[in-house]
Amino acid sequence: MHLLVVDWDFFFPTPTAGGPLDAHADLYAWPTAETHTYVEVIWLRRVRAFLAAGVPLPFCQGFDGFWDRFTLAPHAKVFYADSNAWAGQLFPSNLGGTGPWESVHLYDAHHDCGYPPNHRTFEDWRTKGVISAENWLLAHYWNGSKVFVRFPPWRESLTRPSERPLIPVAMTIDDGRAPDVVFDAVFLCRSGAWVPPWCDRDFSAFLAACPAAAVEVPQNRWNHPRPDVRRMAELDQRAKVAGTGR
Repeated sequence: MHLLVVDWDFFFPTPTAGGPLDAHADLYAWPTAETHTYVEVIWLRRVRAFLAAGVPLPFCQGFDGFWDRFTLAPHAKVFYADSNAWAGQLFPSNLGGTGPWESVHLYDAHHDCGYPPNHRTFEDWRTKGVISAENWLLAHYWNGSKVFVRFPPWRESLTRPSERPLIPVAMTIDDGRAPDVVFDAVFLCRSGAWVPPWCDRDFSAFLAACPAAAVEVPQNRWNHPRPDVRRMAELDQRAKVAGTGR
């Protein structure tokens, strides 16, 4: 059995994730953590920074027709949640199968194979680590699955020194070709701490386009779509302008 994992940030080009640098790269210098603050609250401050700089807001791109390249089994399901950490707890047993996945294929702006200095080695993680969005692919490697990572075409290189994976993993830049396997399950991650809420409606359309039965991960904390911070920031900016008489 084979698992396909797609992180929504695969379609959200940013300099901090390896995309091209430009004059406004500092606007993307976003600290991230999978907390309520970073998933929902902080985006209003960030959209205000874009508006103040007069820079158009970034959006997800390149997701139309993405699913068409893959072959899914008739019984396939697409599990979805905000964090990729849940993908580390998804196994064939969730579909009535047994054992590990034969292969796990990740499409992501990050490799999720553990990052120094959080853990020095795979053995270090295996001894005292926990499954998180940064390292969930280690759980499948540990169980004997073949693991593959495909970075988005907008990413300019595979990895930087600070991004060295803790395991040997096949990593490539996506060239539009699909793995030659039939996928029994899909996991789709919204990555709300990395992708802004003004992309949520596109995420809904992307999920609906997947040719598999959608299943929300039961433990998922899900506020979707999130509040329209663009509208809130625009009203705030207009009020400030009106208050100055301009």
